[in-house]
Amino acid sequence: MMRKPILAVVCALCGMTVLMRCGQAPETPVVIAPVVEGRAPWPFAVLDDNIAHDTLLIQTTLDLGDSTYLMVASNVEETFEGLRLYRYRFTADGSVDMLGISPPAYDSWTMLPTCFPLDTTHRSDVMWVLANFGEKESWGQKVFLMDWNFMDAGFMHVALPERVMEDDTLRLKRRNVAPQMRYSERGDTAVWRFACDSVYLYEDGAGATDVVLAAPRVRYTFHRDQGLVLWVDGQARPVRTPA
Repeated sequence: MMRKPILAVVCALCGMTVLMRCGQAPETPVVIAPVVEGRAPWPFAVLDDNIAHDTLLIQTTLDLGDSTYLMVASNVEETFEGLRLYRYRFTADGSVDMLGISPPAYDSWTMLPTCFPLDTTHRSDVMWVLANFGEKESWGQKVFLMDWNFMDAGFMHVALPERVMEDDTLRLKRRNVAPQMRYSERGDTAVWRFACDSVYLYEDGAGATDVVLAAPRVRYTFHRDQGLVLWVDGQARPVRTPA
């Protein structure tokens, strides 16, 4: 006589437990990166220093996979020019053949390179290099077209905004946005978009400074006849070259 009510109570309790579990929020939220047209930077391997140089203080070395290397280095004795990018290879006798040296970073403490090969496969002798300039935070990206030398293509006044707690205060930090950028080509035009939620523009090309915009509103392009151009909401904006 009592079996059915007891069974009904047990089933009801089990159902409540299932409902409670279904209603619980996951402990770790799943973050899905925005889907953005274009290719991510090529993940070249970071190496230990593979050359010894009496006058250079090496910061970073990348293996470009074609028997050449890309190095960030400054003079051992501090100079006004500061960091530079160096592309080099080893000759048959083991000596270093320096293929190209970039313009200097001057007072920037970092010149961290992010590489976007031009071809649609993987790597090529020619590629775009976005060099993150800054000190404790990012100042933006110096743009080079690198083959056997470094062509200065302008400066992107853009960073990745991040809010962090410091001394019980929520502060806005500006990080290197280049790893979040995506590269594509439209005819003879290079295009960079942003696979993140928002970007920080030091200058928006329309008179405003220090603004945070939704990333889909912003892109950069480069064409040999127009140079580097900032686009906001589909409108072209001039890009100032730092003095």
